Amino acid sequence: MTSVGVVVPTRNGGERFVECLEGIAAQRPAPDAFVVIDSGSDDGTPERARSAGADVVSITPETFDHGVTRNQAAAALPPVDVIVFLVQDAVPLDDDCFANLAAAVARKGVAAGTARQVPPEGASFLTQSTVAMSPFADDEAYETGPFSSIEAATMEPSEWRELLMLDDVCTAVRGDVFRRSGFRPTNHGEDALLAFDLLSAGWQLVHVPDAVVEHGHEYDPEGVFERYRVDARFFRERFGLRVRSGRLAALKGLFSEVLRDVRWLSAFPEDREPRALRKAWALRRAQLAGQLRGSRGPLGRLPDRRDMPRSEELDRDADDVA
Repeated sequence: MTSVGVVVPTRNGGERFVECLEGIAAQRPAPDAFVVIDSGSDDGTPERARSAGADVVSITPETFDHGVTRNQAAAALPPVDVIVFLVQDAVPLDDDCFANLAAAVARKGVAAGTARQVPPEGASFLTQSTVAMSPFADDEAYETGPFSSIEAATMEPSEWRELLMLDDVCTAVRGDVFRRSGFRPTNHGEDALLAFDLLSAGWQLVHVPDAVVEHGHEYDPEGVFERYRVDARFFRERFGLRVRSGRLAALKGLFSEVLRDVRWLSAFPEDREPRALRKAWALRRAQLAGQLRGSRGPLGRLPDRRDMPRSEELDRDADDVA
């Protein structure tokens, strides 16, 4: 049977983390190991995690890093076959969520699989529209890769952005691969960087629609601006890509996003809120302004290739053992 370990980084998870813990507890079979790495919670989050059976690793908020911190938590797991990375406000909806992820990752040549995301019950129409249009909300399975070393080496930054189909809101990574690679140190986009590393090494990524988690955020314009500014800056600095190349591109993006929200309200009129379109305009304008701001500045370049285990290497080793 495939062994599964779970990693959840936390800080003041609140009631949403309680729901996350309940979702983890409902998994069948139960995870073989569960580690929470907490960075300075003062709302009882570590105590709740321990009561739910998690091993808790405590760090200071100042040392938190999206890549390094997850690596530290994963290192506290036994050598499981599959590691499921989850965020504190993602709730597994069915008792076979982790089992379905593990089964997908156990396939030959697959390094990681990402769960389907659906918005929380009662979410605003803007959150529902945003989550529903994400590729991680797709209810059909799809695969990314594998690519040959020549294909990976010749791809442009704009091509790579569409291929980084890994989201550690809820994602499972093959244990023997992760233990020899891990996340890169970074303050943003650790899952995108891992996707780049895995695809560059010839692995395949899969979207697993029968593994479902509930996840979504409610933002005000200031929060939206900052979220998309940071994301655009990440792609500019770490991948050499301007998400929005200029004001015209931002303007086109703005109208595209608002049109999407209008179509959502037309399809689901019951979700219409007071001043709905005014809210959509304000948030989408902040979103595109953040992308435009984050896209300004010197361009970086694609990450250097890491020394990663390749699919044919580990799968051959597994065949030899068998």
